[in-house]
Amino acid sequence: MATPDDASQSADSGRVRSVNSLQPSRPRPKGTGKGVDAARPPESPARQAPTALPVPQAVRERFVQVRNHYYFPDGARAFTDRGNRLTTPSENTEVIRSLVAIAKAREWNEITVRGTERFRKAAWFAARLAGLEVRGYRPSEVEQAHLVRRLGRQNGVAAGEPPDRELSEPKRVTDEEASPRRDRPGLLTGRLIDHGRANYRHERGSPMSYFVKLETSRGDRTVWGVDLERALKESLTQPAMGDEVGLRTVRQDAVKVKTPERDGDGNVVGERDLDTHRNRWIIEKRGFFEARAHAAHLLRNVAVDPRQAVKEYPELAGTYLQLRAAELAAKRLHDPEDRERFVETVRAALADSVARGEPLPPVRLRERRAERPPERAVKARERETARLRG
Repeated sequence: MATPDDASQSADSGRVRSVNSLQPSRPRPKGTGKGVDAARPPESPARQAPTALPVPQAVRERFVQVRNHYYFPDGARAFTDRGNRLTTPSENTEVIRSLVAIAKAREWNEITVRGTERFRKAAWFAARLAGLEVRGYRPSEVEQAHLVRRLGRQNGVAAGEPPDRELSEPKRVTDEEASPRRDRPGLLTGRLIDHGRANYRHERGSPMSYFVKLETSRGDRTVWGVDLERALKESLTQPAMGDEVGLRTVRQDAVKVKTPERDGDGNVVGERDLDTHRNRWIIEKRGFFEARAHAAHLLRNVAVDPRQAVKEYPELAGTYLQLRAAELAAKRLHDPEDRERFVETVRAALADSVARGEPLPPVRLRERRAERPPERAVKARERETARLRG
């Protein structure tokens, strides 16, 4: 299932092979409350009556139910209700929330989760938010801290504060939809709480992609894109879990991808080519973008001596060489106003690139006497990397 906003989906459609499950840790004795009699062996799916146990109406409306199986509208299996055990082949966030909602409705105050690490992690978080105790997953300190902050905001909402607006795994990330803190146009900022390779939107059968999940002031945001994996590996600041980071696209490349064709029952019957685009991402620690914004301000200021600017930000050496090349090219123009306008246009474009955080490659001038400055620019970039990581 390719999406038009990011051809981050490759032809490799890896699948979740483990059976993920959620069940009560201490089933209630026979005849007590809404729990299930643990002493009685579970009935086979053909004999079960799934309506005998509570399932929230919101869950019933979200999926298509056939006996004790629940399906997505496109025919893909979502989960199976086995009475005292809920199983799913999926790691989809909405499926996990639905399983937790069912557990809550059945008064499973303590649950055990099994399956993939991604499933257990997400189920632990959703269940703890719902007030359930969880066995089967040991959270990290970063995950525990994230839970505490979310519970704090959740309690604030209960006390009458404005609720966070959470958009989990949006199909398209745009400046207007996904920038909770508009420090600079198009920059999504927040605390890095998760990332990795997974089936797109954690749906079984979807193509493999890469996701980055941020905790923001408006809720958790999950961004998908194949290039995010490269962006993290090549990041100058090498952000770690729990770091405040900034994330943005710097360009879009046109690509052609294979997307599955499904019949009316949701079965894959073939493939077709889809012309779409792939986002090129950058992700760095928050301080990186603040430093780049100041460097861009110096570059825009014609009164600032280039030598002084490069002394403060050595990574600007190559950029100033580009500006110098523009000034030399402008001399070919006869009209002084045209020359000035040309240089200022180039200066503004270079400053915008610096502010966005794009890589600053060395410039190779044609003049023989200018062969060494690009080498200095390379060394400047190496110093920038060392300074940011230090």
